[in-house]
Amino acid sequence: MPASAQHPITARAIRLAGDYELIQVQTQPSPGKTSVGRLHLAPLDSTARARAVGGAVRDLVGWLETVEGDSTWRPNAGSRDPARPGAVLAGDHLRLGESGAVGSHAEHLMITAVAPDGFWGWWKAESGWDVSLEQRTQRVVPDPAGYFCALRAQP
Repeated sequence: MPASAQHPITARAIRLAGDYELIQVQTQPSPGKTSVGRLHLAPLDSTARARAVGGAVRDLVGWLETVEGDSTWRPNAGSRDPARPGAVLAGDHLRLGESGAVGSHAEHLMITAVAPDGFWGWWKAESGWDVSLEQRTQRVVPDPAGYFCALRAQP
């Protein structure tokens, strides 16, 4: 993270529009596992903004193209449908995938620092109603979580 990084509350979300290389590192339950993808974030058009009045706040929408790594936690993150985008940025919270439904899987990224080069923070997976059990002991395995960086892609 560069020395010029600021708290996300000091930055306007519109400045985060663009393309990024998103790198996520898992710290639980399998430390060290990484995934890499191309994140696209864009401002909402006027029609989408009008539909959002009184609804969920969304600053930017987009999608994630998985480059390498496991994408099973975010099967809908690649959606380019403006009504159900694969990525939604609201303030300092970026959601990848579909959230809130029984069978939905999403990752919630909390942005803790922003700079012209990108943004950084921590993430946690939401597995809907699914619970993972360890084969040998039948203990509940914690949902995947870790930290990330999103570096602005070079044109």
